[in-house]
Amino acid sequence: MDLKKKKVDNVVVIYLAGRLDVHLSAEIEKEINSVIQNEPDCHLLLNLKDVEYMSSSGLRIFVSTMRILKESKRKLKLCNMNSAVKKIFEVVELMDMFDLYESEEDALKSFKNV
Repeated sequence: MDLKKKKVDNVVVIYLAGRLDVHLSAEIEKEINSVIQNEPDCHLLLNLKDVEYMSSSGLRIFVSTMRILKESKRKLKLCNMNSAVKKIFEVVELMDMFDLYESEEDALKSFKNV
């Protein structure tokens, strides 16, 4: 999988798409970790607009990424979560653990205060 990404100021926006399940999670996590290493001064925004399905393996990516970024005092934010994915976050009670935004624009604005 080749993740689409763009850099806006000190934020790397990563566009996730399709199914975040056990078959793709390791590869996605590896690519996200590569971005974290290659952009040591940047925060991360994951745009979930095109994510159709997410398993617990997908959730693990977010938790792991947040921990890695926290160690270097960087932020992870999520945006454009559809109702099915949002439901998963609610069921496992992770809504309060992440900064969630309705749009990419709102999320990018929120980084100005970081």
